[in-house]
This record gives sequence, C-alpha cells and structure tokens, in this order.
Amino acid sequence: MTEAPEDCSKVSPADEHRDLIEALSPNASDSILLHLAMGTMKMAGHRYGSFLDAATTAAKLAVYSTYLEQGRNLRKTGFLHHVEPKRVKAIAREIEASLEDGKFLKTLGTREPYYLIGLPHLWQEKFPWQPGQPRICQDHLTEGERQQLEATLAPNLPQARLVDSYELAELIKELHQSPDKSSESSPAPLSEALSEHIKFRLIHAGTVFQLDSPLLLDPLYGLALETYSPQDSQQRALTMIDDVAEFFRLMQGWVEAVPQVMRAVEVFDVDPARKDDALKELDQLLLKWADRYHVEGGEPMVMHLAAGPRTETP
Repeated sequence: MTEAPEDCSKVSPADEHRDLIEALSPNASDSILLHLAMGTMKMAGHRYGSFLDAATTAAKLAVYSTYLEQGRNLRKTGFLHHVEPKRVKAIAREIEASLEDGKFLKTLGTREPYYLIGLPHLWQEKFPWQPGQPRICQDHLTEGERQQLEATLAPNLPQARLVDSYELAELIKELHQSPDKSSESSPAPLSEALSEHIKFRLIHAGTVFQLDSPLLLDPLYGLALETYSPQDSQQRALTMIDDVAEFFRLMQGWVEAVPQVMRAVEVFDVDPARKDDALKELDQLLLKWADRYHVEGGEPMVMHLAAGPRTETP
C-alpha cells in the first residue's frame, strides 16, 4: 500500500499570520505593532492581559519621555500626544513614584530563560564528574547494575553526574532564589507547576535527558548539553523578539545620527536555483569580516541581519 502524497496545499501558521496582517492593509507603524502582538502572544505564549499591560506601560513611557524633553510642560506634551494635560500629570507621577520606589511597571519580562540558560552551569558546579568516577550514584544498585546503566549513556556527555528528581528540583530552586538584577524585591515562591514546566522545557530542548530503567526506583536525570539551545518554534520566537528589540535600538541610533551606527539595505533579484548558495556565501562573508576586525578587549559591537523574500510595497 503506497503512502498518500503530502498535501502541499496546506498553509503554515506563519503564512496565515502574514495573510491576516496584509488583509488589514496596515501602515508601517501598525505592521510593527501587529507583528509584535503575534510574536509575543501566539508564538512566545504571553497572556493577552500581559501584552495589554506592557503596551500601556510603553505608551506611558513614551509620554513621560516627551514630558521630560519639553521641560515638564504638561500642556505641550499633551498637545504632541493628544492627551489631556491632567492625564499627562498622572502618568508622570506614576512613573516617577515607581522610579523612586525601585518598582517596575508591568511588562512582558520573565525570569524563565535564566533557569534554562543557567541550569547547565550550576549542574556542573554542584554535581561534577571526572573520568573514572561513577556517573550514577544510587545506593541500591550493585556495581554491575550501575555499570550496565552507565553503558546505555551517550558518549561525550558534559562533566556532570546524573541526579534524581529531588536534586534536579533543588537545582531549579537555587536558581529561582538567586538575586534578580532587575528587581530589588524577593522572588515569588517557586510553585511545583513552574518547577515541572522548567524541567519539561529542558528535556524537550534536549539539554536534559531522563533515564528510566527497571533497575531504578525512580527516574534519573542527566545533563546532555552544556547550553540551552533548543530548535523549537517557541524558543525561536523568544530569540526573534530579543533580536528585534536590539534592531530597534540600533535603528533609533541611526535616526539620531549616532556615530558608528549604520543602516544597510540591499534590494535585488536572485536566480532561484542559486538562492541557497547566495545565503551560504553571505554567512561565510560575514564570519570572515567579523573575524578580521575582532580584537580581544576591543569596543563591543553587534550586527543584526535578516535576508529573505522581500514584500513588494504598492
């Protein structure tokens, strides 16, 4: 029995997002906001309420920034942003009170990525392993059973021994209780649900693996990678949001004519058969360019670039 051919007519979620946005015929500013909402809510998983809170905070900060630029002139600030002066005054008081108290207004920020990035390093620090030592330390196992289990492990694992569920939970808890540089307040209590979610993300990403065996009383967990670098769409969405934020910062510098900030755009048509070769060559050119000018201890720089099909504007 032959397998049915794959339905190539199916539309991907990304295509649906683009089609929906294009159907609204947005201007450039609206398009940025729409893509931001799609990215943070549909792809990165932020709640509807969180996005609205963050958008409100951003609007308030824009008004407050203009308020400072205009010498704290309520009427002129209100005129520029179509806001009543008394509302400008309330916004200014709210932000200044938050700054004085060291509190942060509602944003989309989250501590979760720190757990995912920091856990491999803490794991190797707390539960190190050296060649010749056992990777599995379970008192109920015989030497033969331990060797049998260790023979099933992948070669070239990071230098860390396997841990049980309690030890893994303790690692996550320690990261949760570590100081948060963005806030002076104490972290909220770590719920069991959040701890399980973090564990799931680490396993799903391939950073952590779970070892199950009839020889074990409970599953063990091992460190598979020294970094958290999953390929799933949610993590790519988070990376996209970080990159876009950095790009906006650089473009703002270009608008203000900040020295050593440049904007580069190339528009061209490419032979479809050579498109992959063109992108690979560009990747190599950028790598060689960066290597040629990189020096240890030099001034930090960043370049953000995305290449792909262009949208024809009317």
